[in-house]
Amino acid sequence: MKKIITIFALIFVSNLSFGQSIFDKLEDMDEVSSVIVNKDAFEILSKFKGPSEDNEAMEVFKMIQDLQELKLFSTENANVSAQMEKMVKSAVKQGNLIELMRVKDKDSRVKIYVKSTKNKDFVSEVLMFIKDKDSKNGTPESVIVSLTGNIDINKMSKLTETFSKDDK
Repeated sequence: MKKIITIFALIFVSNLSFGQSIFDKLEDMDEVSSVIVNKDAFEILSKFKGPSEDNEAMEVFKMIQDLQELKLFSTENANVSAQMEKMVKSAVKQGNLIELMRVKDKDSRVKIYVKSTKNKDFVSEVLMFIKDKDSKNGTPESVIVSLTGNIDINKMSKLTETFSKDDK
């Protein structure tokens, strides 16, 4: 009987912690700015209709329909920045994320990780960590962006390509 109770307790505790993100405690820190967008917000946004000739906007709306959550955390506190970097490393390890790319530009570092699905065209999670030392005032800034849902890599790539052409 004790074994059965122990098993149920473990299942219950694991289900409670499963819904929690490793980054959730950042929300309560005064030194951290955060933005959390949940599935309901994405569903509402996807219902808005842009101009019919604006294919880019339509692609964005199609892409956000399948998103579950967006979390963005940023800080300029060096100690919190170090904690955030440890959290990202832990999340990568625990979530079996693979490194998609890393970028180094002067004092900036960007690392992007993804969680693959059975279909190679989709990922279920994108995790981005940006660490930047502002050359003007010397304060470090760290940003974590976590995006979960059914994310079509082909659409994301196409949108990125379109927006980068617009910047030129």
